[in-house]
Amino acid sequence: MSFGGGVGAALRYLVQLWIVKIKISSYWATASVNVLGSIFLGIASHGVIESSTILAFLTVGILGAFTTFSTFAFDIVKLIEAKKWRTVFLFISVNLIGGILGFLIGWALK
Repeated sequence: MSFGGGVGAALRYLVQLWIVKIKISSYWATASVNVLGSIFLGIASHGVIESSTILAFLTVGILGAFTTFSTFAFDIVKLIEAKKWRTVFLFISVNLIGGILGFLIGWALK
């Protein structure tokens, strides 16, 4: 699991660097990894992977470190402090609705 966590954290960091490089606000990196992670979790959770060890490595390790609820909460607080109300609503919606839809898309891909 710990190796998978390292992989997931490194991947999340790369997404963060890429988002900043293309001049998009860094909080959208959080939304990106959460939606992408939800898609991959949907795929992995649908019985595609039979080994419980590999499944845990992917879901708990890689995807657990790749996605982030704590940074989601941090980004919301920072947006509220900046009084960016429309962005707060959009950011929360993209993370929650996008995450659920992403999971359903991944689940449907089996």
